[in-house]
Amino acid sequence: MKGGKQIQPILLLHSSLSSHKQWSPLVRLLSAEYQPLLPDLIGYGRQQATEFQPTGSHDLADEAAAVLAQIPAELQQQPMLLIGHSFGGAVALHLARTGKLQLKALILYEPVAFHLLAAATDPEAITLTAEVKTLSVAMPQLAPLDAARLFVDYWQQQDYFQHLPVRMQQQMADQVWKVPQDFDALINEPATLADYQQINCPVLLLRGGQSRRSALLISEMLQGIWPQARSVTLSAGHMGPVTAADLVNTQIVEFIRALD
Repeated sequence: MKGGKQIQPILLLHSSLSSHKQWSPLVRLLSAEYQPLLPDLIGYGRQQATEFQPTGSHDLADEAAAVLAQIPAELQQQPMLLIGHSFGGAVALHLARTGKLQLKALILYEPVAFHLLAAATDPEAITLTAEVKTLSVAMPQLAPLDAARLFVDYWQQQDYFQHLPVRMQQQMADQVWKVPQDFDALINEPATLADYQQINCPVLLLRGGQSRRSALLISEMLQGIWPQARSVTLSAGHMGPVTAADLVNTQIVEFIRALD
């Protein structure tokens, strides 16, 4: 409560190999008006690092449960703004379609719901699914630093990883074994476009014009089932919420304030 007025919670979910800290610039813009909820997804940030599990038993329901465990029960009963990026966007989709939270609005930056690609039958989706699976299978075969390099360079650009600060490289290497489990959960999520079509709240779909086609096609699929959604393509890549935060956050803040 601020000044006797109930402050609306806003839940922010980060990407793989990142943490809640990726949202710090956006939180600075919104914290005076909203109550930010900043969980770390399993294996990242403040959550215990995990080792690679070849059994493929991890799923988005596990992630959703871990998110909810970090949110006070009384806040879970309030209408909430939900923001998700990449893997966090897929977790946000799971939370939205399963009705785990009451949503005032859903804001997504390139949710990597790879199960939508895996279920599609057109040649482009088949090719992109194979691309993602190849990346996922290759990572556990590499040393941690090389696995982190492969993943980061896939989403950014060739040799991007080598120019990062050494401390950041090592932090990513320490947590990289969670990434193949993220891929497995994303590809095997038991949800369809029809399931997501039932989400009934205002939606903002953001994507980067310089992003990977594997992420862009998913955004296009979602745009097709949500004709009333606001969809914006920005001059950024897949990691836009980090590398082009001002650009992305301007869109998010404008969308949120227009809801009131």
